[in-house]
Amino acid sequence: METILHTRANSRVFFHFKRPRLTRLFTEAVRYPLVMVCAGAGYGKTSAILDFTEEYRGTTVWVQLSERDNVRTRFWENYTHTIAQGDTNFAREIKKLGFPDTKDKMHHYLAILRDFIGTMKRIVVVFDDFHFIEEISILRFMEQAINNLQAGASMFLISRSSVRINTAGLVSKGWLFNVSENDLRFTEDELAQYFRQLDISAQPDSLREIMQDTAGWAFAINLVAQSYQKAPGYGGYLRRAMKTNIFALMETEIWNGISEELQNFFIRLSLVYHLSFDLIELLAKGDAGLIAELERQSAYVRRDSHINAYLIHHLFLEFLAAKQETLSREQKRETYKIAGDWCARNSFMIDALSYYEKIGDYEAVNAVFLEVPAQIPMDIARYLAAMLDRAPKEAFDTVETLATLHLRAYICQGLWEKSNEIAVHYEKKILKLPENSILRKRTLGDIYLCWAILRGMLCLTDDRYDFDRYYEKFAACYSGSVEPVYVHIYSPAPWVIRVGTSAKGAPEESIKALTRAVNCVSRRFNGRMDGEIELSHGVLDFYRGHIRAAESCVTRALGRSRESKQFVLIHRELFYLMRLAVSQGDYPKIEQVLRDMKTPLDYSEYSHRYINYDILLSWYYCILGMPEKTSDWLKGNFSPYAHAGFIENFANQVKARYCYITRNYPPLLSYIQEMRQRESYLFGRLEMLAIEACVHYKMKDKAKAFAVLSEAYEAASPNDIVMPFIEMGKDMRTLTKSALKEYRGKIPEPWLENINRKSNTYAKRLAGVVTEYRQANRIADDIVFSPRETEILTDLCHGLSRADIAADRKLSPNTVKKVIANIYMKLGAKNLADLIRIALERKIV
Repeated sequence: METILHTRANSRVFFHFKRPRLTRLFTEAVRYPLVMVCAGAGYGKTSAILDFTEEYRGTTVWVQLSERDNVRTRFWENYTHTIAQGDTNFAREIKKLGFPDTKDKMHHYLAILRDFIGTMKRIVVVFDDFHFIEEISILRFMEQAINNLQAGASMFLISRSSVRINTAGLVSKGWLFNVSENDLRFTEDELAQYFRQLDISAQPDSLREIMQDTAGWAFAINLVAQSYQKAPGYGGYLRRAMKTNIFALMETEIWNGISEELQNFFIRLSLVYHLSFDLIELLAKGDAGLIAELERQSAYVRRDSHINAYLIHHLFLEFLAAKQETLSREQKRETYKIAGDWCARNSFMIDALSYYEKIGDYEAVNAVFLEVPAQIPMDIARYLAAMLDRAPKEAFDTVETLATLHLRAYICQGLWEKSNEIAVHYEKKILKLPENSILRKRTLGDIYLCWAILRGMLCLTDDRYDFDRYYEKFAACYSGSVEPVYVHIYSPAPWVIRVGTSAKGAPEESIKALTRAVNCVSRRFNGRMDGEIELSHGVLDFYRGHIRAAESCVTRALGRSRESKQFVLIHRELFYLMRLAVSQGDYPKIEQVLRDMKTPLDYSEYSHRYINYDILLSWYYCILGMPEKTSDWLKGNFSPYAHAGFIENFANQVKARYCYITRNYPPLLSYIQEMRQRESYLFGRLEMLAIEACVHYKMKDKAKAFAVLSEAYEAASPNDIVMPFIEMGKDMRTLTKSALKEYRGKIPEPWLENINRKSNTYAKRLAGVVTEYRQANRIADDIVFSPRETEILTDLCHGLSRADIAADRKLSPNTVKKVIANIYMKLGAKNLADLIRIALERKIV
């Protein structure tokens, strides 16, 4: 090993401790042309690389940089002087050339460099404290030098902040290796080994406290190590001393040497969580000089271009926090307001709420949710509810719809009793306001809208279809010239009909209430909810197996929803048209529906468009038996419980189908069991029960399969619901065939025969859809025929009848019938002529 050093910077590491983990890390890194080691002061960057170079079997050239190296002449003198200590000829040549400030000089330099590197097998060139370099011409020179490194050469750039060279090309080629602060932090094991090396006896609890306080920062750990033997323990003694010493160092090294403007700016930055470049520029009001001075304080602040943000050392933030009282009330308010607005624009919702609450800006809190969908995400709803619980009462008297936001926050958590209590409270309070008050009309109107949504959810459990009353009250509040701030109309999951009970006539009762609601809302609010009446009738017809009637209703609904741009309803309607087309085996119609499903994606105001699209498309692929095409996020674990109408439950229904098709039964059965314990939509519940019955049958538990099938039948029969069973296709055909032979229970034989026949037809049509899909997408067939199937298919192509085949092959007619059914299924054939055509085209016979 040969190491060439030039004036190495003083290290803050007082006791040397070699960490094998870092040596292994740099041994891996040296295989890359560029290694960027980026961390603040005191992380042991230099020491770690020196430890590595001691074991490195090659030449190391170490160039120590400073602020003076921003002068090209000085940089070149420094560089050539370092090189001269190892190769005087190379140094003489490049010194004679001078700094490569032209293309010709750069080409000449690279040629000399190639010759120099060619004489060595392995070389590492280290530029230490690269953060000092700001001169553009030097940075461009470094870029070209890095991009033209020869095999066996590697350049290490040690910096306190992201280096200002273009590394995009290196990243795309896989030539860049990053080492960050997190890589350099001490681990708890390394801390224990370090203390043992110094003969320091520390209890495990003390080691964990040191790690927590220092976050593995080598400089702070060294301070603790220096004093540990003099103190009776860490907690209460060294902890305070360590921070006091570090804060004193920060005071003298940084604080006393910066401008008052930067001191004030630093303290303001300690108030906020996000330090993105954009936010820093806003807080600095575009003062480039102030930002430049901030970036020069790289001991504890560094610019990270990878995440587009500044990183401030956690102990420096603690140091700054102690000075926050020096800020005026107005300075704090301005900082929180700017930070809150930035977070709101960039979808950091909880942070935005936190900042707005600090300054009591509930108008801004309200504005954040004007464009948010009716269903607020659970974590945000929980935070928002707690925040508004502690908000001053007068805020609700002055900020329009803030009371509505409070109610929405509880509804979106599924806290029904609390939601109802809040609705009653605000209704009483707002009714006391003058009748001509705009605040009264808007707030009361929106309270009634939320109440209508709440009642639509609760009717799944209490079977009271009175949600239309609150929609009517909502519309009445806006009967004059007063317009609502926003109108969130809630569409429940994919089932539209708000019914949970299996009682006879319940779906019709729900549709009647929905009809009354839609009629008053649609007239007042330019077609809002348009199409939902027709869709609800179509959904009921679909689940009853009335395919043509369902298609007619859903098609009309789609036309109305398109006119009024009701995108959620459009996706729901296309969902049912797709299912209808599958049941008809109409592949061209399915393709058209899939194209139409993409149209709502162009409308940014439809916030859940991509989620809904993924759900619908993944449902289709699961039905096709192609689970690999399911969206990745729908292949994961089931989402935690949310109301059956929330979008999480819609997603869970698709996750259930994915589990079913991939035979991952345990989580599927757990999800269905949980569904039994809570409210659910009748149609969704029946779909899951049909799946569960088939799961148990596949698991060879016929008794359990028949029991669940009986449970599903009893819930479906009062309203003649059949489609959840039919859509299980060949699996339901197999189950019902077995039940017809072996089951003796409450399910009537005619019902089993009907489901068996229709699920068989569905399976054949689905097989045809799969075949056409594979042909259209040029997917190679992986159909495997048994020898018997091949023989019988050949006989069919030769014109033999089933009776002839049975006699010739010495098989029973039922066996021949079963084998032929399997052949039809595998080929997706619609009739005998179609089967023979497909077999001949694919050269199966």
